[in-house]
Amino acid sequence: MLAPRRCALVALLVTACGCAPPAAPASPAPPPAVPAGTGAAAWARLERALPGAWTMPGKKGPFTVSYRLISGESTLVETWGVGSGHETMTVFHPDHEDLVLTHYCAQGNQPRLRVASASGDTVVFRFADVTNLLPGKAVLVERTLRLGPDSFDDTEVYRGADGTPESTTYHFTRVTTAQP
Repeated sequence: MLAPRRCALVALLVTACGCAPPAAPASPAPPPAVPAGTGAAAWARLERALPGAWTMPGKKGPFTVSYRLISGESTLVETWGVGSGHETMTVFHPDHEDLVLTHYCAQGNQPRLRVASASGDTVVFRFADVTNLLPGKAVLVERTLRLGPDSFDDTEVYRGADGTPESTTYHFTRVTTAQP
């Protein structure tokens, strides 16, 4: 944001040269309506339940995902495939009363999903938009997290290039550290 003095200078220069500032970009379409408080309830659940390391069996040994709070605990960062050399990242953050996630996919696109529902220990996100979607690539369109005390299920739905949905559920358990 410009300081008041800079704003006055910009206004004076615009008036003096007879040019007008560029028109504001069109507003994006509003997200689908969800009950008030859904985003806040979902955020409260995720920020309490997910931070830490989680694992599931994989074809080449255990597969790990980690969650950590950053930016004054206002953002939750998921690193998928920790230590694999092919990590992907998903960033969850509140947007006023909403909750948004942006997934930085290994396919090179960045789908953004918004919370659609939060009930008990289940949080559902649905597609809002995507950047850098290339022809022939799939895109994440829905994600459901079912949270337990020491485990969670992550169901991801991707829409293929031909429009066909593909759903996969992963079951993670919390990595516990040995107490001395």
